[in-house]
Amino acid sequence: MNTKNLSLNDLGIVDDVRFINDYHKYLLKHCMNYELHYDGLVAVEIMKLNRELERILEDPDKTLSSQDIQLLIKIAEGRIFKETTELSDEYNRLNTHDILKTPRYNMFNVFVTHGY
Repeated sequence: MNTKNLSLNDLGIVDDVRFINDYHKYLLKHCMNYELHYDGLVAVEIMKLNRELERILEDPDKTLSSQDIQLLIKIAEGRIFKETTELSDEYNRLNTHDILKTPRYNMFNVFVTHGY
């Protein structure tokens, strides 16, 4: 893995990460408001993801750890969404994959450009 000391601001992906975080909050709220049946496991995974993203977003100028970079790459590659979709069919009810395609692709291209 690349050992560059980069922050979210250095990478220019603050808005992409914030969008993904906000969308997941909306998705959970949507499921609760419309009383859609979904497995609690997907809710727990989304809450864990949001907690990590909020921690990363607290200080966009802070150097990202290798674990942070790994999480962001996993999001950019779509592996997080594949895992959560497998936990619940309701998760993809709102075409989550298509909605998050643009920020994910942007993040992916940024990581490729920086040699990750």
